[in-house]
Amino acid sequence: MDTTIEELALSERKFLHELSNHIVVAQGMGAIALRGLQSSGDECVDPSVIEKLEKSMNAMNKMIGVVKERRAILHSINNKTI
Repeated sequence: MDTTIEELALSERKFLHELSNHIVVAQGMGAIALRGLQSSGDECVDPSVIEKLEKSMNAMNKMIGVVKERRAILHSINNKTI
């Protein structure tokens, strides 16, 4: 079976959509956890834990940006081939 460029682009768009959904959920839950830790004023919370969670949030934000860029490229390819 020969796969067309359009079919490949559509398949990758679906994959990126699914991946993006999971990343956004993780981002939202991480943001809630981070805000909770930062506002708790609990001296028992290790500052390095907050720092690691902040780094995790930054990484998720970068992943979302990369996915958005790739989706834009795929939309462009799809529009050119129609």
